[in-house]
Amino acid sequence: MSSSTSSKMSSGEESFPKGILHPEPETPGKKTRRQSLVEHGHDVSHTLHKGFSFFSSKFASQRKQLALKFAMNYIIMAVGILGIFSIYWGSFFNIDGRVKNMRNLVVIEDDVTIDGIPPVFGQTLVDVLTSPDGSSRGDWNIYNVTEFKKMADKNNRTVLEEISSQIHNELYWTSLYIPANATYNYYNAVMERNADYNISGNGVIAIYESARHSFGMSIWGIPALQRVERLWLLTQRTMAGKIFGNTTMNATAQFELISTPLQFLIVDNVQYNLSIYVGPFHDGVIYLTIVSLFALEFFGASYVAVAQSGIKRMHFLLFRYFGSVVSFLYMSLFYCLVTLAFQIDFTRSYGRGGFVVYWMFTFLDMWALGAINEIVAMCLSLLYPPLNQLWVIFIIVINITPTFTPMSLLPKFFRYGYALPSHNYYEAIKTVFFKVTRRQLGRNIGILVAWFGALSLVYPFVVLFYYSTLQRREAEKACQIIDANAKQTFATPSGHPHDEKDHA
Repeated sequence: MSSSTSSKMSSGEESFPKGILHPEPETPGKKTRRQSLVEHGHDVSHTLHKGFSFFSSKFASQRKQLALKFAMNYIIMAVGILGIFSIYWGSFFNIDGRVKNMRNLVVIEDDVTIDGIPPVFGQTLVDVLTSPDGSSRGDWNIYNVTEFKKMADKNNRTVLEEISSQIHNELYWTSLYIPANATYNYYNAVMERNADYNISGNGVIAIYESARHSFGMSIWGIPALQRVERLWLLTQRTMAGKIFGNTTMNATAQFELISTPLQFLIVDNVQYNLSIYVGPFHDGVIYLTIVSLFALEFFGASYVAVAQSGIKRMHFLLFRYFGSVVSFLYMSLFYCLVTLAFQIDFTRSYGRGGFVVYWMFTFLDMWALGAINEIVAMCLSLLYPPLNQLWVIFIIVINITPTFTPMSLLPKFFRYGYALPSHNYYEAIKTVFFKVTRRQLGRNIGILVAWFGALSLVYPFVVLFYYSTLQRREAEKACQIIDANAKQTFATPSGHPHDEKDHA
């Protein structure tokens, strides 16, 4: 190191840029850097705080553009809100009038007159169900014992077992069953003053599975049975008159039996009896759609960086595809761990493998929803990015509407739900938590796998189109900037050349 250099360093020179420790001397007619910055700041402040009015003619063109932009956005939002939410609201319009579409099974074995005692219970139940009020509570398929017993014998079951089997296989929502000789047994119990006689067990028996569809059963299925039961109880005095006629009774036990309400015996073969199921069965179906957007939000910047790194196109497409698959597999695992953490039993149907089965169902649903969301998000981002927000609401609504409401209560329009991921996911996870039928499980898994395969084929092409379009737009933007700078350079007057130092 030379002595001159050492002396400069010791004195503090050359350690900082020129003009910081030793400011340039002010010369007449030349503005210092500090003065230029101060004056420029004053100009900006003056522009912000002392500018022209919003209604000034100078702002006319921008004001017109803003008005058109706001008007277009308001129209898009109005159409989106009205159109999307009308789907969900519309599914409940006049839904009580469609309760009569719910198929219910009625089997009456009390159809024989014994010792002059007519089958009043069986006849009365038929009258109740065929009345205007009763028939509006469901589609009651009434079988006599001979017809139904043939089906039971064919399957090597008793009548009661056959009823339970048909309810389990979701051929009917609910069932009403009156055992053989129910009226005659009731008559004998009263006349013999049998205090041990079980009135409910020998009257009308209602059988269903509330786990089949918790929302549908609690809102429409069970209330319909309760309404029929009230209609039945209103006829109890009339039934007693037909059964006992002019029979003389003077014992307290007899009056107690006659005055005891002939309530239905409720048999819920597969109960939906824990509030914790609301999480995975109801809210979780909605949250899965939202969570499926996380991958794009968290890894979008990384994908763009890899796309711009210069790697081979095929390698990037494989990285992009498997990156999404692994992300959805990872997120679905932790979603399922939340359910496990709150001690929900996974072993009822699939034993120790129940959690893995639940995880795989969740992964298939999350991939279907997530891949759709990513594909649409990429397309809308190129077209009009604000539409992505409406899309999220739209895909949630079209999925949950035919999932949370029984198909038999919806207009035919909503049968599209049979092909959507959420409906099939909901039906599939029921088999994990409850011992419900697996009769439709193959179809549910098949549809979810079909979504996986179809989206896996479409996904790479959309990704390629998206990033190619982004690169093309960036190139066009760069060209526009270069052209603008070139025009500005050539537009500079020749008599006033740039000062190289000032330009720097």
